[in-house]
Formats: sequence, C-alpha cells, structure tokens
Amino acid sequence: MSGGLVGAKGWTSFGGGPATAEAAVTVPKLDQIRVALFIDTGKYSDTVAAVTLSAAAGLQLSLRSAGGAKPVYTAAAKEPVRVYADGFYAQLPETGDAAKAGAQAQKLAAAGKAVGIVQRTKQGKPAYQVYLGPFATKEAASAEAAAQAGAAVSGPQRLSAGTYAGAAEAQAQAAAIAQAGFDADVALLDAGEAGAAAYAVLVGGAVDAAALQALKAQLAAALPAVALAPVDAAQGYALQRSELAVTADGTVPATGFAVGGPAKLWATTAAAQAADGVTVLERAGRSYRGGIELSRLNGKLAVINELPFEEYLYSVVSSELSKAWPLEALKAQAVAARTYALKQGVKYQIAHVTDTTLDQAYKGQTVEFPTAVQAVQATQGEVLADKSGLISPLFYSNAGGMTAESTEVWGNAVAYLKSMPSPDDGAEEGKKLWYRIVLPNGSYGYIHSDYARDTGLKNPAGLPYYESTGTGVSVRPAPYVDNAGNPAIFKVDIGDRFVVIDQVKESNAYSWIRGPFDASKAKDKLGSALPAGTGAIDHLEVSKRGPSGRALEVSANGQPLKAAYPDALRTMLWGLPSTRFEIEETGRYTILGADGKTRSQTSASPSIYAASGSNPGTEQKDSQLFVMDKDGKVRVATKSPQFIFRGTGLGHGLGMSQWGAKGYAELGYDYQKILQTYYVGVSIVKG
Repeated sequence: MSGGLVGAKGWTSFGGGPATAEAAVTVPKLDQIRVALFIDTGKYSDTVAAVTLSAAAGLQLSLRSAGGAKPVYTAAAKEPVRVYADGFYAQLPETGDAAKAGAQAQKLAAAGKAVGIVQRTKQGKPAYQVYLGPFATKEAASAEAAAQAGAAVSGPQRLSAGTYAGAAEAQAQAAAIAQAGFDADVALLDAGEAGAAAYAVLVGGAVDAAALQALKAQLAAALPAVALAPVDAAQGYALQRSELAVTADGTVPATGFAVGGPAKLWATTAAAQAADGVTVLERAGRSYRGGIELSRLNGKLAVINELPFEEYLYSVVSSELSKAWPLEALKAQAVAARTYALKQGVKYQIAHVTDTTLDQAYKGQTVEFPTAVQAVQATQGEVLADKSGLISPLFYSNAGGMTAESTEVWGNAVAYLKSMPSPDDGAEEGKKLWYRIVLPNGSYGYIHSDYARDTGLKNPAGLPYYESTGTGVSVRPAPYVDNAGNPAIFKVDIGDRFVVIDQVKESNAYSWIRGPFDASKAKDKLGSALPAGTGAIDHLEVSKRGPSGRALEVSANGQPLKAAYPDALRTMLWGLPSTRFEIEETGRYTILGADGKTRSQTSASPSIYAASGSNPGTEQKDSQLFVMDKDGKVRVATKSPQFIFRGTGLGHGLGMSQWGAKGYAELGYDYQKILQTYYVGVSIVKG
C-alpha cells in the first residue's frame, strides 16, 4: 500500500540544472501497488460475475485480515479455482444427471450468461445445481430467473450450524446436514483482529429474513439437535464449494469460493519461487506477479492484483511498447509510467490504478520482455517533476508529426505541455500499399496490394487496369482490416478486372483514413452536439485549428458542433484516431469551365452535363462520378454527401508520443533528452 510522502532530500536532477533547496519536491513512496482487474466503484465499472484462477505450480488461497492470512485451500498445479462474490442467484431446477447439468450450462454460457454448477451429495445421491450469477441485487437475479424455465432465486442469507477449530469437523457436520437433504457448505470465517479464524457450517441461501426463518423451521424439524443461528451480515467468510467449471469443451471439476461480507480472499502461487504467477482466465488468461485479492465492493466482485511497484512497471513498459524498440525509448516510458502511477494515489477506492488504457496498459507477467525489465531497473525510482511536484506525464501512441498544445485537447494551459515536432513516421514503415479501385459496375473501395496485379493495360483516361489474384478478396471502405469497424463492402475473385484510381499506405498509427460516412446518418450520430434547428447535414468542415493543426472546432452547415473540450471531437466524429485531420466531402467539388470560370457543385446544385466532340451534352444522372483534376488525380463525387477523414496521429497528442520517443532514440537521444523534449522545463528526480 502507499506510504506517506517522504522528503526528496539528496535527490538527483538530470539535465535540468543543479538541484536547489527551493526546487526540492516530495515524492510519494509506494512499495506495493494495487491494480484493479475488475471493479465497480460507481464512477468506474469493469465487472465480471466470477473469475477462474490457477497457477502452474499450484495455487495457495488464504483469508486475508488485519490479523494476518489464514490458509483456506491449496490447489494442485494448474487446478482451476472459481471465485465469486456471494450474492443472489438464479437457480435452475436441481438434477442428478451431470450430463444434463453440463448441457444446460453450456447452452447458457454460449448465450453469454455467467453460469456455474455446484455439485453436491445429498441423501447419498449426486445433485447438480446450475446457477446464473451471482447478482448484486434480488431484482437482477429475479429478472434472470424469470427467463429460465423452473428457475428460482436464492440469496446470501445463511444459517450457521456451528463453528469448529478444524476443517474436518466442519466437513463432517456439513455431510450430516446434506444427508438430511439440505444444502450445507464449509466456510472459513474472518476473525479480524480477534484471534484465530474458525470454520463454520453454513446452510441454505435465502433471499430475505422471512425466507431464512422458514428455512430455519424446516431444519429444526429435520435436525432438532443442530443449533442454528443467522450469519451476521458483518461477518466475513470464504465459503467453499465443489463445482464444475464450464469450459468451451464442456465441464471440468473445480473448487469454488463465494466471498461474503467484508472478507478478502488472497491467491498466490503455492511455490514461493515459482517463475509463473497467478493466471486469471477471464482476463485473457494472463498471468500476474504478486497476488490476487478478491473481495466484495458495492455488491460485486472486486479483483485486485497487488505486487511490488517496480515489478508492475516491467509489465507496463512491455504492454505499452515493443521489445524491438530502442532501450532509451523504453527507459523514457519507464520514467513516465512510474510518475503517472505515483501521481494517481488510491484512485479507485481500494486500488491505485486499473489495468486499462484509462490509466496505462498492464497485461501482467505474460507480456514482459527482458529489455523492458532492464529499462525499469536502469531508471529505478526516477520520476518527472516541476516546482509544484510530480507532473502528470501524459503519453499516447503517435503525435502524427506534431504534439499538441494543452489548450488544443482540454482547453486549459499546462506549462510543460507545448506543441513541437515529433518524429512519428516510423509507424508507417513497412506498411503495404492498398489500391483504391473501381469496378465496371461503379463499385469502389480499397484492396490490399498483395491481392491485385497490374495487367499492363490502361483505360481511355490513362488509368491502369489491375486484376484480382485471389478468390473472395475483401474490398473495404478504408485501407485497413477491421471486420467490425471497416467490413468488406464487396469481394472480388481471381481474374476480376478493375481500374486503380489511387494508392495509399495501409492506415496506421501515423497516417490513416476513415469513412466514407453518409451525411444522411450524420445527424443521428452527432445528436445533441448539433445546434438546435439543424436540418439535414450537407457540409462538414474544420472551422478552427490549434497551433499543431489539430481541430479545435468542427462546423456542420456552418454552425459549430457543441463539444465539451476539443479532444471530444474524436469520439463525436465516428471515433477518429486523432483530431489532426482533414475532411473530404464527396458531395462538393469545383468545376473549371472552358472559359476559365469555376462552378461549385453540391447535391443541391443543378444537374451537370458531359460533352464530347460530337456529343453536345448528356445529363449525368448517376449517383456518383469519378472526376480527374488537372494533375491527373481522381476522386469520387457523389450526389448524396459523404465525409472522408484523412489524418495523422493516434491519441490525444499531449506529452510524450511513444512512436516519437522511438524516433528520437534512433536519432541518438538518450531517455533524459527524450523526456525533457516532450515535457518542457521539468526535472528527472530520483526519489
């Protein structure tokens, strides 16, 4: 956890001039960092009903409290353990048929449901209980149960059938209760600071006090010798169950734990020196250093990875950058990432940061590479500061050749964030060409150059004919592969011939194309950002730019869009990579007449006529035209307006460009010079 602020006396300044007493800053000390993998704080939510943990060397689970950690369970090598926050469940009818239960669970899992199977022995016979959840509220569980035939709602209210010093005694009591036909499980109780934790037998799963009282009466009638008492809502516990984990191939045996009350379950590798960490299946199967803490927060499961702070940075640098990049760029990232994490404090109630790019990418131990570890160790403890203390060292993928002034992103001025050139074009090195093609029927789009070859022939306008070299080759609106955001608009087969009207590099972090987007759909997309009374949109333009060329304002039909801050335009305009862009309008073009006069043509303009030597003129009624300018460049003109965005850069543009850091390192800059180029007037402080 975060310690107090410690004085930075004796700190070292790199490249920022000699340290002075006036310039000294305090640097937060953080030995262990807590990273939220899944959490719901109210303001931020990324949740999961349950997580499946394992470790190559076996998993050690303990109940963590102020009094220390009490071992609960040791899993074998690679054995899965399923953990969830005890809550409300939609319970399907119990069955003695394992195959039936598995088939039910598989079907629900395929529908995207959070599903599990508890396996029990009741009255000497196997019993399988398929459940959905858990849910934080009875209402949520009831809604799910209503959609499943015969399902009922169960809850977290339970009865204690006694506490025991050892697990064996508790298991014997649970078995006796199960023999009478009731659900009973063993749980380790959280004793807090009071003393040693105890084992308890918990019975049932009622949704409210009335249901719990009814259960108590049933148990008392069947087992009059068993003393029963409601479990205090403030009592923390880890309830252990035998489960069947639902996998893509079926079900596998697993141990399940329901975490109740304020309890914290702590999972680490069973072997202290194991090279592999704890694997979280629901986080892309990633493995993590340190341990995983599991608890309830706001009624939902909170999954926190706690590990040594500097080791956390091994993964951040590895997640943010490539192992092929220069060491000096990796060092710059390490210092920026360290500063960023320290600057956050405990941002998420029980965690300092998340593992997402909302903070900084963190993909666990799985992605680490040696030079990232070297970069962190070589800069150990170093952070970025100005006279006010730690700065907010913003970074992002690519500046598109020029970083942003702070006012271009959020509207406010920050002294150390200035616009300046950035060598970012390395992002497009090695990218293949895409051809913009037109078929005989007028269909057009982009095709990867690997699937097209020049026939050596040209059309009457001097444009080359190419043909497809593959079958079922996708032609897309923009030059990049994204089946969700940029799906194929048509396909071509071997021998299909088309005209190439342009060629560009595949869209990348440095240069990109997005669209075309139909003006007819723009009004719904822009919604409340449009001024009141705006009609159909036929004109979209950048009406104001900042020092770096980024759009500060975009206008529709001459009226500025309403944006909370300039960088919000990226999300508003179809999720553009950056605000450093130009807008091409396919429904607007200028015609140069034979007499030197020009005419601006829009969808609302009168029809145009094309004339040849013997033809006095033919009205052009097609929905699209392909027009060539005086330089021989062809563009598409459409009667219905469309908007194409061409831009550079990926991200907000403030602070350090990661591709730019790579470019500077390749030019011979060390990490200190890289950092002090992107963050103007700051010092590198060793805390």
